Amino acid sequence: MRKFILLSVMAFSLGSLTACDGRHSTSEVKTEIESNGVTTVKTKTDENGVKTESGLELSHYAVRAALGQNPNTGGYVTVRNIGKDDDRLVSVTCDCAEKVELHTMKMDGDKMMMAPMPEGFEIKAGQTLELKPGSNHIMFIGLKTRPADGDTLSLTLNFAKAGAVKIEAPVSNAPLSDASQHSGH
Repeated sequence: MRKFILLSVMAFSLGSLTACDGRHSTSEVKTEIESNGVTTVKTKTDENGVKTESGLELSHYAVRAALGQNPNTGGYVTVRNIGKDDDRLVSVTCDCAEKVELHTMKMDGDKMMMAPMPEGFEIKAGQTLELKPGSNHIMFIGLKTRPADGDTLSLTLNFAKAGAVKIEAPVSNAPLSDASQHSGH
């Protein structure tokens, strides 16, 4: 039987916050559950009568082991939007690198071109964003530590609506192979 591991359940009400006019209020409920390599995040926010409901499932997360003396490496994750509202992955942070960027890859003639995506990636309700080798990905630039096969890195994925989500990504020489699919074995 597979166990559900409750990483964190946060329910808090910020109650009535005093803005300039004294009428600003916000309440938020955020739940994060990790089970068998899938992190599910659900957030409900009610701000001044405007309700949003976001829900994301993060899976297949991994970081490529640092190769040779290369100062950079890549990271990967699949994000499925199970909420009612669109969301956006706006950034990723990790203490392992001087800078972490979201990147896109596309063909320019016969050359593969990589470019930063400073605005991040939109994830429409009901759709899935795949950051994977040879495609859109997370780029760790200026490695401070050299992630090695078998290590685990703490990453924080920052979403426009779901907020900050922490995951523990396994490091692999062959990320997203069967061995890094979080099979729970």
